[in-house]
Amino acid sequence: MSLSTLPIEFELAVAKILSAHYFNSRFKLISQIEKESLTIDFHGYFTESFATKNLAYSNPTHEFYRNNKVDFRLFWDSEHLALSGWWRNAILSLEYTPIRQEWVNEDGEEIPRPYPDGDKFEVIAASLYPILQKYFSV
Repeated sequence: MSLSTLPIEFELAVAKILSAHYFNSRFKLISQIEKESLTIDFHGYFTESFATKNLAYSNPTHEFYRNNKVDFRLFWDSEHLALSGWWRNAILSLEYTPIRQEWVNEDGEEIPRPYPDGDKFEVIAASLYPILQKYFSV
């Protein structure tokens, strides 16, 4: 991959996708871009509907607003997308391509789609896939 940072257009597109599924959360993206892969940690934060002057902290990514229950990780290698996150005290991963979707647990065993969050992750993955191809193809 020829990029060293996430393009702002990419971050805006991802924010739009996630805001449609996580209404009261926003995400801080922490990326690691390597020659043939991309890893992004999505750190969740609660959103506030208060006037800016009434916020406890002016920085929206202050630890006070942290919502680690919606954290997840993305791995991309130009054709393969994996999303991993905590789900009821276990780490589950969705391995996604446009032709195939597979859910696996921490031990790498295939499992059925988790209910109800599995649908959400599958829709997010399908939306992210073409954007990742556009910005991060090898």
